[in-house]
Amino acid sequence: MKYLAQISLAALLLIAVSIAANAQHIPVRSNYLFTSFMDHPAAAGNKDCLDLRLGHRNQWVGFPGAPTSSFISLSGRLGESPRAVQGIGIRVDTDEAGPWGTTSASVAYSHKLKLNNQGWISAGFSLGLSQFRLNPDGLDVTISDPAILGDQNSQFLFPMVDAGLWYQDKRSFAGLSLLNVTSGTLSGVTQGSQTSKIFIATGGTSLELDGRYMFRPSANLRYASGAPVCFEMNGAVVYDDMIAVGLGYRVQSALIGSLQIALFNYMKVGYSYDFGISKIGVASRSSHEFTLAFSACDMKATRVHACPAYD
Repeated sequence: MKYLAQISLAALLLIAVSIAANAQHIPVRSNYLFTSFMDHPAAAGNKDCLDLRLGHRNQWVGFPGAPTSSFISLSGRLGESPRAVQGIGIRVDTDEAGPWGTTSASVAYSHKLKLNNQGWISAGFSLGLSQFRLNPDGLDVTISDPAILGDQNSQFLFPMVDAGLWYQDKRSFAGLSLLNVTSGTLSGVTQGSQTSKIFIATGGTSLELDGRYMFRPSANLRYASGAPVCFEMNGAVVYDDMIAVGLGYRVQSALIGSLQIALFNYMKVGYSYDFGISKIGVASRSSHEFTLAFSACDMKATRVHACPAYD
């Protein structure tokens, strides 16, 4: 089974680097409500204090060369008035999958306007750089593949532009983003491959239950050209904004359990466990994701939680 898994992974990686417009994998985060700024540049400055997030995900634990990803983000506000806010933030993330790896860093800006219904509409963009790396020595193959250039470590650096919209009110939110608008060509790594534009849509609401309980349903959609649509639904029960327990389903991929706990009024911890239901589950069914959030202002302050449908 171990050798079968290694051969399968090598085949998947070779297919990925051989097909044009399909070189960049879609970043998957089960804690997407906890990491909205990573997917949506227009979410920069949603909180009126500095907000730091860190996360790490182990995909398909035990699978040789399985994907891992990590990120860190920091956002805040440049200025604000009763009807307008300017947000700013930085994002850094890295992904590794066998011999293939990427590292990206960007700076985001958003402009928010208050609507007559007391909701907020935001437009934002980010500018940054992304590095793609391929180590052919990490591919366990016995024949030469023309899709891979050379036999030494290859890397390619290109600019990235992301843009999107964000809406939120006291109960609901929605975000639309197009990532990697520039769609760089990986001529220095593989033949005829181009990084994909990625479309992300996220939305959710909050429903008051009896006493201190709240139900928080949400959905997340990710799509890159040449790859299947990744659609996920999640529902969580929240107690007093301190503990959230959720269940989710990623179409044809995984069942997801999640837990979120608030600590010390300025820190939150998030964990999710993915139980794989796709064919790759024969080799590994488990994926783990951890997220930490630190806020410079008291999380109990009502002015911070403008929308309880996320975070």
